[in-house]
Formats: sequence, structure tokens, C-alpha cells
Amino acid sequence: MLAAPTAQHPRQPYTEPFPVGYNSTVLELFVESLKHWSNVRFLDMGPVCQENIEFFARYLGRDHVCDMFIRLMRALKAPHQQGDFCIELDYPPASFDGIQLWDLVDHLDDDRAGLLLERCFEILRPAGLLMLITLEKKPEPATINSFVVGPNYRLDLRAQPHLTLPWHCRHNRALMSLLDKFASVKLFRYRNGLREFMFKKPGPGRD
Repeated sequence: MLAAPTAQHPRQPYTEPFPVGYNSTVLELFVESLKHWSNVRFLDMGPVCQENIEFFARYLGRDHVCDMFIRLMRALKAPHQQGDFCIELDYPPASFDGIQLWDLVDHLDDDRAGLLLERCFEILRPAGLLMLITLEKKPEPATINSFVVGPNYRLDLRAQPHLTLPWHCRHNRALMSLLDKFASVKLFRYRNGLREFMFKKPGPGRD
């Protein structure tokens, strides 16, 4: 069931301009759900970050990283290679129990977003979980940041000056239409317009 409360971390009034760090409600649910399964395989599509590698390896075990942000930037520089955007996501079907997209969808047009989410659906196992973060509108300043996981599921932001990417922020309805194959599990919206989503691939539950 999709829940959409409006909330903020009690120690962070969000009076500062975005980006600011915060404690992630959906990341905690995502990780706590996955770590109870046996032989979990997890895929992180964010920029390579040592803190995140260590965090997910500690909680989830088999942590795979495929930086789709840098691959997107390369594809944008060679638009004739549109079909190559997801070429390195050549994992067998049903390879992963969880996929973390971070805010990648905010930088994809509808065609590329559809291509990526279709691939995510294929490589997720039945009942596998997908998490993503999105913004309602382009932030100011419009810096590309990676999310860095800290203690107690705190997410801080680290500037990625080497990345130059477009913005394709969407309202909820447009976003949900791209994810219509998945089942909604959780939506959490913060007062600064940041939204966290968790989806599940339909299918039998895991042990």
C-alpha cells in the first residue's frame, strides 16, 4: 500500500537551501527488509562511493556497483548510441533482491527512464525491492550530488563536479506511470520536495 506522509527530520527544519543531509526513512525500510533474506544480492547504480560500498556490504553481503550516472553522461555525449545506455547492465534475469537507483531517474528523459526501469524489472527477483529518490523540481544550485550513507541511515550529499547531466523532475503521477509494472510499497515526502520511493516486483515472497 502506498503511503505519502509529509514529514521532516525533527532536527532538520529544512530552512537551508537544498541540498542538506537528512535521516532516510525509506532507506532504513529498504535495508531492514532486505537483510532478513538469505543470500541477498544487491545492486547500487549510484556513483562509486566507498562509504556506501562498505555500508551495503556490511548489511546486505553481496554488493554490486554499476555507476549509471557516468554511463549516462557518456551516452549523452554520443546520442547516436541511445541503445547503449543500459548495455553494461547485462546481468541475467532475476539476479538481484534489491536495486538502489538514488536520484538517477531525475536525470533521464522518458525514453531512457523507461529503458532503465524495464531492465531493473528484468534483473530483479520476484518480490525484489527497488528504491529511488526524486525531487519535485530542479534544485538551486542545480549541482549533481551523490548520496553518502552514514550512521542511523543518514544521507549526506557530496558534490560530483565531473557530472554534467540534464534534469527531468516529475510529479508523482508521471513518475508512477513509468513504474506501472512494480507494486508501490512506500512513499515518503520531505518538506523540501525530496521524495523517497520503494517498489516491489510482484511475485512470491522470499525466505
